[in-house]
Amino acid sequence: MLLLKRLLIIIVASFLLPTASFAKSITAVGEAVIYNNDIADARYRATQQAIKQAVLESGSRVNIKDELYNGELESNLEIRSSGYVQKAKILSEEQNGDFLTIVARVDVTPDSQCSSGPTSYYKKTVGVTGFELQVPQQARLGELSNISRELPKDLADEINKQGYLRALTATNIAIYPDLINAPSSTNYDGSLTNVTRISEQLGVQYIVSGVIRDIGELYLRHPNDKNTKDLLDENIDKERNFVVDIYIYDGFSGALLFEHRYNEIGNWDVSDRAKIGFGSAKFWTVHYGKVVQQALRESALDTSEKLRCQPFIANIFRTEGNRIHISAGSLAGIKQGDKFNVYRRYEVFNQLQSTQTQLNNANISVTIKQVQPNFSVGELVVDSHILNVQQQDVVIAW
Repeated sequence: MLLLKRLLIIIVASFLLPTASFAKSITAVGEAVIYNNDIADARYRATQQAIKQAVLESGSRVNIKDELYNGELESNLEIRSSGYVQKAKILSEEQNGDFLTIVARVDVTPDSQCSSGPTSYYKKTVGVTGFELQVPQQARLGELSNISRELPKDLADEINKQGYLRALTATNIAIYPDLINAPSSTNYDGSLTNVTRISEQLGVQYIVSGVIRDIGELYLRHPNDKNTKDLLDENIDKERNFVVDIYIYDGFSGALLFEHRYNEIGNWDVSDRAKIGFGSAKFWTVHYGKVVQQALRESALDTSEKLRCQPFIANIFRTEGNRIHISAGSLAGIKQGDKFNVYRRYEVFNQLQSTQTQLNNANISVTIKQVQPNFSVGELVVDSHILNVQQQDVVIAW
C-alpha cells in the first residue's frame, strides 16, 4: 500500500512539472537598421525579428514582451503555453555601418492550438499582386519606374526563401483603383476589391497586395540644373523614404487578415543622375537598396508568421464517382494517405447585396490516394453525388 502511494505521488508530480522541459531551443538571426545612433532601439527590433524566426521554425505561437534593460543584451519572451514564460538570450551582435545583426537563442514551448494540428504540415499558397506607387513622380530619382512590378516579385522571393509558404507572383494585377483610400477602396462598380475572383484565377489561398506610399527624397534636389554639385560629392547624406503598406487577404472570403506599414529611411549614396532601376545588381549595393531588402525580409517574415496557424484550404475542381480532385499536391506537402475534411461552399448576400462566401462542414472526410505536383486525387466513402460534393467545394486541414 505504501509503495502504491509513493508511485501515485511520483505520477502526479510528473504531471505537475513545468512544461518548459519540452521547450525547443532555436538559434535565430535578426537584423535592424540603426537610426540616430540608437543601438538599444535597433537591438529591440532585431531581437523581435529573431524571435519571430525562431517561432516559425519551432511551430509555436507566442506573445512577445521584449524588455531592454539600459541597453543590455537581454530580452524576455512570454509564451502562451500553459502560462509558462521562457527567455530569449542574445548570444552575439555585430554592427556593420548602421545595420545591427544579432544572434539569439530562443527557448520556445509548442502551442497545442497550432503546432499539434496538421495545418503546419502543408504549404499554403499566396498570390502576390502588383504594388502601385502612390506618387509616380518619385520614381524619377534612380529611374525606379519598375518598382510596382519588381518590388512584389522580390517580396515573393523572400517569402519563398522562408520556406513556410509558396508564393506566386501576379504583378500585372492592380487591386486598388483608389490608392489613397486603400485597402478600403471600392471598384468602379461599387463592389469591394476582387480578391476572391483573383484568388480563384491564380489558384491560391491568400492574396498579398500593397501600396508604395512614399519613395521620395528628403533632401533638396535641382534636377534641371546641370551645374549644381551632387551632395554626394560633399559627403552629405542623401536620405530617401521607403514607405509601403502591405495587406493580406483570405482568398475564399475576401477578408482582410493583416495590414502593416513598413517605414524606413535609407541613404541614396549614388549620383542623382544615375539610372540604376529598382532591383538591379547596382540597386542592392546602394545603402537605400540594403534598407529596402531589410524591409522585405521583415514583411516576408510577418506574412509567414500571420498565416502559419491559418487552416489549409484547397478547392475541389473535379468529382468522378467516389473520387474528387483537389487543387493542391506534392508541392504543398500533401502525401498519399493524408485525410481532409470536406466543406461545402455557399454564397450569401449582405445588406448591400454583395456576395459573401460561407463554408459549412459537410462532416465528410476524404483520403488522398494519388498525388501530383499541383493536384491530388482523394476517395470518399461513397459516391460524391450521393453526398452532394460538388466542384468549388473545398477540403480543409485544421
